[in-house]
Amino acid sequence: MARYAHAVLALQFVSLAAGPALAGVLNPEISIVGQPFGSWTDDPSDPDRERVKVDSGEVEVIFDDYLNPYARGFFTLTLGEEGMELEEGHFTLLRGLPLELALKGGQYRVPFGRLNQVHPHANPFAEPFLVMQAYLPGEEAYIEPGLDLSRRFAVVGDFSINAQVDWFQGNSFRIERESSGLSSDPLESDGDDDQGLTRPAFLGRVSGFTMLGEQSALEFGASATQGTNNVAAGARTTIYGLDVKAKLWSSPRAYLLLQAEGFHLDQDVAGWDDTGYTMDTLTPEGGYVFADFNFALRYNAGLSYERFQEPVAETPWTQSFGAFVGVSLMEESTAFRLDWKHTEPEDGDAVNALTLRAIFSMGPHKAHQF
Repeated sequence: MARYAHAVLALQFVSLAAGPALAGVLNPEISIVGQPFGSWTDDPSDPDRERVKVDSGEVEVIFDDYLNPYARGFFTLTLGEEGMELEEGHFTLLRGLPLELALKGGQYRVPFGRLNQVHPHANPFAEPFLVMQAYLPGEEAYIEPGLDLSRRFAVVGDFSINAQVDWFQGNSFRIERESSGLSSDPLESDGDDDQGLTRPAFLGRVSGFTMLGEQSALEFGASATQGTNNVAAGARTTIYGLDVKAKLWSSPRAYLLLQAEGFHLDQDVAGWDDTGYTMDTLTPEGGYVFADFNFALRYNAGLSYERFQEPVAETPWTQSFGAFVGVSLMEESTAFRLDWKHTEPEDGDAVNALTLRAIFSMGPHKAHQF
């Protein structure tokens, strides 16, 4: 009996020791990222113009882990002034599908270009580029519930191509139309242009990756997405984009990051007259570029520039210049980032803004390296 007792104890010890390796579903990796900031602007439309404003910022709570050897789960909850919201919540089937396909499903940052897929705390500057806010759907980023099917193809040497297609719910494309004031206008008779009806959106993206030497790398891609902005009128929005990113190491502790994106918007603008729905089309374009030099691993400094046409009638041009610096303390869990942005709209006054952010994280998901 003693021998059996020892065997049972040994089996219990082995099961306990193996527990953490099998507990991914019950015990995901949990991280919290804080982003308090202080800001100053001379924007005449800002009620806090030329005064320092301190804000607790948005807090991200991240749950991330493998569900099994074939799938991974990811959740990001944001805590802000409006309470808690789900920013992302999706699964990814990494292997096991036919033709070496990968499948992602749920709500996620849409893989249009490069910057839209990145969480704000990972950027060296405080605000997304204005051209992205003007052209891409969504309030803060292009985020949609949907499905993504992708496959990577090895071409030659280190060069590979990734192709993906997405189907989305499409609600972020909706644009509220202003009433014409005519009695026949549906908006004057308690109508809403059928905005409650569902219309899907789609995306296609092809990107390439190659090494430049032993450590440096180059990535480039092309994206296109389309959705319905007015259901009753059948008005659509189509966005095309090209992007490139190069990470060039000059030493084991220093590298230069170069990134650029170009956008072209093809947007139907629905209206109403005595004959029914009318349709105009806007075709603005623009883009951004930035350079971020990271030295001694913990420090960075960079410059940015963007120029684009506003998606309104006569499409006036807007441009902005930016500069930023940052430092992380010891390692990536605590970082401070200061940036300045000067914006010059064609039909308005120039605006300057200064932002100082403190980014700190607890858990495996650290503040990203500069």
